[in-house]
Amino acid sequence: MGSMINVWISVVTKNTRYLYLVCLFLPTVALLAAEPPADISLPVTSATPRLVLEALLGSKAVININGQRAVLAVGERESSGLHLLSLQGDVATVGLDGRQYRLRLGQAPINTRYEQPELVIISIAPDPRGMYLTPGAINGQPVQFLVDTGATTVAMNAIEARRLGVDYLLRGRLVAVDTASGRSQAWFVELKEVSVGGIKVHNIGAVVLEGGFPQQILLGMSFLGQLQIQRNGILLELRQKY
Repeated sequence: MGSMINVWISVVTKNTRYLYLVCLFLPTVALLAAEPPADISLPVTSATPRLVLEALLGSKAVININGQRAVLAVGERESSGLHLLSLQGDVATVGLDGRQYRLRLGQAPINTRYEQPELVIISIAPDPRGMYLTPGAINGQPVQFLVDTGATTVAMNAIEARRLGVDYLLRGRLVAVDTASGRSQAWFVELKEVSVGGIKVHNIGAVVLEGGFPQQILLGMSFLGQLQIQRNGILLELRQKY
């Protein structure tokens, strides 16, 4: 592009002055400012972890996470953050990095959205004797528990076991236990589910004793050991680990 202008030039000779009209074409220089390139935003994606349920060992699952094997019980968390949420048949449900995965034995995972569960806190006040009693359930059947951190497992008498449908004679294993009255025989069983308030734990070890001892079902460390326990004044607080 350019512009045309007219210029009069005066030329003087010896006796004569001449005027010439000269047309000049002046090019126009345009400076084009190069615009800086726009920022390019690339989607940030996180690699999907490779999770495989390799085996089931009773109440535990063997899970391969990116080539590393972990053995977890329900409620346990591995150092990588892998958390075994539940076991149902040949399916394990795990949580990792804010997502939930359902793993079927020997198959690839099914990825679903996962939200961190709300923290559940159960506060138990002592009775006039200083005992901590709380309602709960065993395999969905209502019971009254006596919280006993000195008991290795959940413990109940045979009458309660029969009421709850716990077939300890057929499915139990004979063991020796120490009680306040001395050493006794008992049957070790595994309870499908034990719950207190909104806290549920699966596959809990328990013992059944013949006769009427203990009078209250003892909520022992096979359940309590999977929770956070702390005192808040006179209250005993139970919190589920996530």
